[in-house]
Amino acid sequence: MKKITMKNGKHPDWIKGKISLGKKVQETDNVLSGLSLNTVCVSAACPNMGECWAKRHATFMILGKNCTRACKFCNVSKKNPEKLDNREPERVAKAVKKLDLDYAVVTSVTRDDLKDKGTDQFVKTVNLIKKTTPHVPVELLIPDMSADEKLLERIALSGADVIGHNLEIPEKMYTEIRPGSDYKRSLKAISLIKNFSKNTPVKSAMIIGLGETKKDILCSMMDLSKAGVDIFYIGQYLSPTRFHWPVKKYYTPDEFKTIGRIAADMGFRAVCSGPMVRSSYKARETFESLC
Repeated sequence: MKKITMKNGKHPDWIKGKISLGKKVQETDNVLSGLSLNTVCVSAACPNMGECWAKRHATFMILGKNCTRACKFCNVSKKNPEKLDNREPERVAKAVKKLDLDYAVVTSVTRDDLKDKGTDQFVKTVNLIKKTTPHVPVELLIPDMSADEKLLERIALSGADVIGHNLEIPEKMYTEIRPGSDYKRSLKAISLIKNFSKNTPVKSAMIIGLGETKKDILCSMMDLSKAGVDIFYIGQYLSPTRFHWPVKKYYTPDEFKTIGRIAADMGFRAVCSGPMVRSSYKARETFESLC
């Protein structure tokens, strides 16, 4: 793969988020703010926020906005965890209805401080969305839950239509970039989810451009395939600030197309590969492609 780096912090031409300041974006912001809900769109500084909010697609982030892990690529706050908000699931369900969503994605910060790692909150959120808007598919994007079998079984049987856990980066980079996480533990969590609910599509995503090699990427993809992943997403890493892990390489759109073809050949049922791809980008469309 040809190495492309940029000077003076500039991105290559193909790295472009769509800016949208229309009525739907404001309405989405008003609903989320009015219900005091967090989104990964804002907390993780997602470059697709304008495009998604214009379509009223938002990824809810439950369990507060402060994460107990310290991944060096992530923009989510690492301050002390907040007190658990027992009414949060109800407000998420209300937002799904108010925004007239046709697909709901729910993720969270990692809460290693909680005995159940936040499992109850995920299950309650799914149940209330299904009760309020039974026609809306729900996708969960969960932390590794310490690969606890009982916790993952509860999530797998929660009624969610898609369950995801992101591997993020290759194994050799975990110690330095994801010191609070473990590569093999993430793969175990994914395998357990698949074993507990074989008919539920399992999803995982990676970001690249942090200093990995082509071999690293392919090995990680093979590991995900073996773990039972159905939906594979991969996108370009963009450093949120100068204090985060720097971008070491920009992959071209053609390189992402090649990776996408390789992923399809590996047997993933659905693949989304591109510079601006993030784990919940066009989630509904991808889910429907499996039906």
